[in-house]
Amino acid sequence: MYRLIKSTKNPLSQPALGWIGLILVAVLFVCLISACQSADSEIPPTTVGSTPAQDEQTQPGNQTDEASNDTSTDASTDNEGSSSETEGQDPGEQEIEDESRTDPEADLIDIQVAWESSQHADSFVLNEEGANSTCARCHAPVNWIPSMDDVPAACLTCKFELTDPPPLIPESEWEHIPCRVCHEEDRRGNLDPAYAWLEIAQLGEYADVDTPTELCLKCHNEIDLPDHALSTLGGAHADYECTQCHDAHDTVASCTAAGCHDDVIDPASPIPGHDEDHQAVSCVACHDADGLEVGPVEESGLWMTFFTVLSPEGEASVIPFTSHNTVLEAPCERCHFAGNPWGLVDTVSPAP
Repeated sequence: MYRLIKSTKNPLSQPALGWIGLILVAVLFVCLISACQSADSEIPPTTVGSTPAQDEQTQPGNQTDEASNDTSTDASTDNEGSSSETEGQDPGEQEIEDESRTDPEADLIDIQVAWESSQHADSFVLNEEGANSTCARCHAPVNWIPSMDDVPAACLTCKFELTDPPPLIPESEWEHIPCRVCHEEDRRGNLDPAYAWLEIAQLGEYADVDTPTELCLKCHNEIDLPDHALSTLGGAHADYECTQCHDAHDTVASCTAAGCHDDVIDPASPIPGHDEDHQAVSCVACHDADGLEVGPVEESGLWMTFFTVLSPEGEASVIPFTSHNTVLEAPCERCHFAGNPWGLVDTVSPAP
């Protein structure tokens, strides 16, 4: 009898219990997978061309009532109940604005187009000797090859020598002033939107800058060349950053387009000197406080400030230069004087 009882316990031994537990776990796992698949099958398929936001609105649990849809940001651009900010807007302008918000490439394309129209995209130069390797430091920083005096002190510990660069960089190799001169580029070619100065391109060495003006002054500073003048910022604009007047990418500055002086030409309340007779006169030609020469530029006929330089042979060259030091009151006698070379009237009537 003892032997019979002992033999009946063998099927319930520890190994058998372990196998039974594994089978139960497997069955439970299969049931969970089946439940998930049946839940997924209840979700309607995504419509071709729909956006992730539209897909979320069709899923169970993500639907909202009509009132909440009317107040959401996405719906406000599509429904008649759009926000008051878009009311009265031209449909074409509305479409462009919506595209810029939904297309992450839109701003980059605009920046590229602006840069291509700027002088930073057309900076090839030659000096009187037909060379340009030293000019490249500002006109093409990526092409510039530093001397031993220009490399960081830490590099000198390797005790290497730099050979003098060739005097001429061909125009076909000239890289002008691309984005990575002012924005740090990583190894994957991604640009940091923050300002930085590419100090030595061959080393990928960047210098930190705190303001846009500090960045601009890396090149637009005093240099001992006859046709390179330093911009003296003075008057009401003394504390301005460069980019408050100049577009950062096409570099154009306009007193009216910048949004500061857009009311200076108003037929309803005319300002003396801001009329049809002065349409070919730049702002600085009248409002300069640096005492620069004033007159019409031969190529364009636009009146502006300039300075004259003399070559070693004594030949005079006129260099147009926009004054950055301005005053509010413009002295009319600067141009309207007896015997002026432009045939202007000697005097002007005082302002009423």
